[in-house]
Amino acid sequence: MSRVFVIFAPEDYLHFERLTGQARSAKLPVEFDCMHVKQAWVPAWKGQCRTKVYRCDGAVVLISKHTHQGGIEWELECARAFGIPMLGIHADKPASGSVPEQLGDAEVIEWSWPDIARFIRSLTQDSSAYA
Repeated sequence: MSRVFVIFAPEDYLHFERLTGQARSAKLPVEFDCMHVKQAWVPAWKGQCRTKVYRCDGAVVLISKHTHQGGIEWELECARAFGIPMLGIHADKPASGSVPEQLGDAEVIEWSWPDIARFIRSLTQDSSAYA
């Protein structure tokens, strides 16, 4: 089973629900984690975020018009620092936002469940056990 950290602006919570719902319907062996509340200015929040990201095999970044206002920079920095694979997903085509530069050269796609599932399945093959 893979663990995926989902990075999204608070306003995009319904897209997070859509992602987890599709995974559940597809019976995909995955656990999702995220930081619902964005408090990057609080040291304890930063520590908790870092720990959650560290325990994940990969990250999915939901991109929308809210992304740059959502306070997701710290989560992206943690994912990059740990070198976990990331996939950017334009969550809402009519209201898609610009891609955060912290995604670097990570693949960015339009919402496509087969492509998302393929990314998640690839994490299971590449993952290693955590102590």
